[in-house]
Amino acid sequence: MIRLISFIVLVAFLAFMLSPRLRAWLWVRAPMLILVAIALAGIALAVTGRLNWIFAAVGAALPMLWRVVGLLRFMPWIARLFGGAASAGGNAQEKPKQEPPQGKASNGRMTRAEAAEMLGVELNANRDEIMAAHRRLIQRLHPDRGGTDYLAARLNEARDCLIAGLKS
Repeated sequence: MIRLISFIVLVAFLAFMLSPRLRAWLWVRAPMLILVAIALAGIALAVTGRLNWIFAAVGAALPMLWRVVGLLRFMPWIARLFGGAASAGGNAQEKPKQEPPQGKASNGRMTRAEAAEMLGVELNANRDEIMAAHRRLIQRLHPDRGGTDYLAARLNEARDCLIAGLKS
C-alpha cells in the first residue's frame, strides 16, 4: 500500500514539474484540494479510531490562539513602527513631489469650486443640499467611524466655505 502511494506521489510530482498547464490548474485549485485532503485525512483517522490526538492538539492550541487574536489589535501600531523605521533608514523608495493643485486660493483656504467638488454639490446649491451632502459624507469619514481627522476637517471646511458664500 505504501509503495502504491509513493508511486502516485512520484508520478504527480513529475507531472507537476513537467507540465505548465497542470501547474496552472493546480495553482488555481490549490485551496480546494488542500481542504479536500484535510477532510479525507480526518475521515480516515475517524474510521481507524485515531482521531483523539487531534482533539487534544486543538484543545491545547486554543489558549495560544486567543492570545494571538488579542495581539491583532496592535497590528496598526506595529505596521506604523516598521513603516517609520523603513523611511527613516532611507530604504523606502522616494516619492515624487506632487505639483500643487490648480485653482488653489492664494491664502491657503479652500475655494468654493473645491468645496463644491469635495461635497459633491453644485456651486449654486442651497443650504439644505450642502448640509445633507456634508452629513452623508461625515457619517462615513468621521474619525469615530474609521475616518481621519484630516478628512473630517476638510469636509467641515468645505461646508463652512459654501455656507459662508451663501451669506455674502
